[in-house]
Amino acid sequence: MKVVMPSCKNLLLNSSLTILFFSILFQSPLSTNNMVFSSTVNDSADVKLPQLDPDRNIITSQNTGNSKSNTNDESQNQIEQEQASNVSLKDEQTNEETSEIPQANQEGASQSSGGQQQSIVEIHPACGQNVQGNVKLISNLICKGDGLIVGANNTNIDMNGFSLKGPGLDSNKVGIMIAGQHNVTISGNGIVTGFQSGIYLSGSNDVFVHDINTNNNKVAFYVTGSQNSEITNNMINKNTIGVALHSSEGADIKFNQLSQNKLSGVTLINSANNLINGNNILNTTNGIFLDTQSSLNYVDFNNVFNNVLDINNANNLPININNNHYTNNNCLTSLPSGLCIGR
Repeated sequence: MKVVMPSCKNLLLNSSLTILFFSILFQSPLSTNNMVFSSTVNDSADVKLPQLDPDRNIITSQNTGNSKSNTNDESQNQIEQEQASNVSLKDEQTNEETSEIPQANQEGASQSSGGQQQSIVEIHPACGQNVQGNVKLISNLICKGDGLIVGANNTNIDMNGFSLKGPGLDSNKVGIMIAGQHNVTISGNGIVTGFQSGIYLSGSNDVFVHDINTNNNKVAFYVTGSQNSEITNNMINKNTIGVALHSSEGADIKFNQLSQNKLSGVTLINSANNLINGNNILNTTNGIFLDTQSSLNYVDFNNVFNNVLDINNANNLPININNNHYTNNNCLTSLPSGLCIGR
């Protein structure tokens, strides 16, 4: 017997398949679909039959069976069997689609894409959880260990205005860890505080962090062995180091407010082709520091004031040695001199 799956547009149903689906239909509770068939209705003319949704097309003027004559019983049963088969196939398709939606500590929402409905799963995480997909905090998290560990590419973390608090900056714990993952976004006006590394990137590409408040961590942002990170529009205050890049390239550090970070606002170690642009860096020891192995970086249009040393190119290494570029920075002190506007 050859059965054509219900996904085909043209259904080829022989009589045996029709009887099979008809039998399955009557074994399931019919009340859930409000189905009424002529075999359950008396032949009295006084009986009024309910009308179903027209799309279901189960009860119509042609197949109610409300006739005073039994001469057409045989043909009438055949029509009902064919219609019941079609309904069974539609129900099976619906059940298959529904079973594909994961169920966990998650919320589902539908989004239209290309004229089709797609399921979006939203995860509400706990401390130490390995997360992926769409992640959204719904409360403050106070963690004795690590905060969140990103476990897959294409992960979006929405802090949703809540805070992620760790056991202290002298611990070895991480607020949000992104190791070997790509295309990750962290946003949502939240707070990351009390960790050794507030947000830690290792071997990860295309990570975007914006509108986050990172304070009272040893290193607010620690980026190592990563490419094309973007750290923008963040509040980075009262950490030991604000942003540290190590063996990384292609990062954009832009439009951040960095204040009272003890050792430095932005530090680059063995890193190349990064952009430090449009930041306000105040009240620290080294506002911006680049070591001798960091080259071809662009430091432009920053406001760097009230630091012990505003801009430090490898402890007074001439910029033609490592080819870093400094333009239009508002600052007062630099090594070597001349890296600030008018100085």
